[in-house]
Amino acid sequence: MERQGEWTLSDWERLGRAFAEAREAAGLTQVQAAEALAVSRSPIQAIERGRQSNGSPFTKVTGTMRAYAQLVGWTVDSPARVLNEQGPEPATRPASEGSASKSDLPPAIDHELRSGKTLDSTVVHLGPEEDDTRIIVVLKGADDLSEDELDELWTKWRKTRRQLQAIPGESDTTQES
Repeated sequence: MERQGEWTLSDWERLGRAFAEAREAAGLTQVQAAEALAVSRSPIQAIERGRQSNGSPFTKVTGTMRAYAQLVGWTVDSPARVLNEQGPEPATRPASEGSASKSDLPPAIDHELRSGKTLDSTVVHLGPEEDDTRIIVVLKGADDLSEDELDELWTKWRKTRRQLQAIPGESDTTQES
């Protein structure tokens, strides 16, 4: 049960340390976490410090904290659990996603793949056929793009895709003697 408003500065600092440890375990920098959450680095720093930018302790669990929890693989109620001296609860994928196992992708990539509308994708093979080294690019967009915005996006994407597909694979490079 959430004791909202009754948490002390040390509770918020404990939550901040837990977030920092989870972020580092997920292989994310503060900048990467901020980008994945579409915020500046300042809120991430404040959350991990356990204090707002003005130095005051937080007074409630924010939406950014809940989103950050999901990014590092926790449930949305995990921040309150940590504040109440319980451990964070690992998130699991809903059965509707086809697998009960957690993605092996980095959390920031997993988050980006689940957000927005998938518009297109391409695969660029970098090595010879027996080497499975490749770049996978997924084009994502907002769900509410206008026709004009979509046309502009497709124009940029076609140019970018041509550039990506022009990257030489190992077999296309010249050999030095």
